[in-house]
Amino acid sequence: MRRHPSCLLIPTYLPVAAGLLFFLIGGGSQAALFERNADNLQQEAAAAHAEGKQLAVVLTLPDCPGCLEMEKTVYRDRRTEKLIEGRFRTVRLDLSRSAPIIDTLGRATPVADFAKRLRAVATPSLVFFAGDGSFSYRYTGTLDQAGLRDLADYVVRAKFEEFPFAPRDAARGNLAARQDRALHASPPAGNLPLYPEFALAASDGRERRLADFRGQVVALSVGYTQCPDVCPTTLIELKAAVEGLPPTLRRQVQVLFATVDPDRDGLAMLKEYVAAFSPTSGRPVLGLRGSAEATARLISQLQLVAEKRPSGSAGYTVDHTAGVFLFDANGRLRGLAPFGQSVTALRSDLAHLLAERSGGPAVAPRLVRAN
Repeated sequence: MRRHPSCLLIPTYLPVAAGLLFFLIGGGSQAALFERNADNLQQEAAAAHAEGKQLAVVLTLPDCPGCLEMEKTVYRDRRTEKLIEGRFRTVRLDLSRSAPIIDTLGRATPVADFAKRLRAVATPSLVFFAGDGSFSYRYTGTLDQAGLRDLADYVVRAKFEEFPFAPRDAARGNLAARQDRALHASPPAGNLPLYPEFALAASDGRERRLADFRGQVVALSVGYTQCPDVCPTTLIELKAAVEGLPPTLRRQVQVLFATVDPDRDGLAMLKEYVAAFSPTSGRPVLGLRGSAEATARLISQLQLVAEKRPSGSAGYTVDHTAGVFLFDANGRLRGLAPFGQSVTALRSDLAHLLAERSGGPAVAPRLVRAN
């Protein structure tokens, strides 16, 4: 199969119609954040100005993971809602609409062209305007409740004239940024949900969600059992990394292997396959399998590559995202360890996330050779 040494979670370019875009311009109160649709931004800006607020417009699509997460966990947060409503008039625009909109300067334009003109081509993007509708600032990335509140304050105080916006973690503030920089793994792409949700059948006979493993550090690899090289190599390296931890810590790590080939990978086959990679004194590796629909949701949530290629000997192979998704004990996606990263680096990242869980310093355990 073709390897993906860069282990990108998403393509390097996403059309703007793939996700979420904010425009914070001149704002009015409403019952809930970003639930009212609008197609004339000039009128909305005028109404916001009359109310003494600024205007916040969110562009979204139903299948954007980051958009869905913010709709579910951020816009409905009462503290966040109260703060935003006090400063902004919030409306929604659907990026998939075919009819043109009226932009902030009163011009009829397609939504995608409006976004491209502002260079808001990645998702989620947050683009800011001055009171006269001129461009002021652009931010790209999924935010949690604290992040959106910080952004609102940043815009209202016009801090973009002094320094770029940098979100902080809701629970740990700037400490989280330092911790994430300490990881060898690449940070998650900005359009990925912070807490992905999926339900898949597991090789232990249960339906499993990521929430089932709260309190444990989770290392998730995706692939398929007939993968000739990348998948077994990744699982062997994960086994060695966990076995390099002190024995008392090994059972605090759960390794998961989710198939992107459910047509050929039944649960019995997955159970036999992953058993060979379970770390000594650690938790057994769990294989995960979903229906075609559930697998498609997993691929969409994590923005995976999963493409079938004809094969004379195997019928087909599957080109897929390589690497290991790392989740902390709170279930938050913290990074992707790229394929080919050393066992030492992978073990170090697991140890770092485990140290956060206990509140102690990051440990640097001696590498123990796998049996």
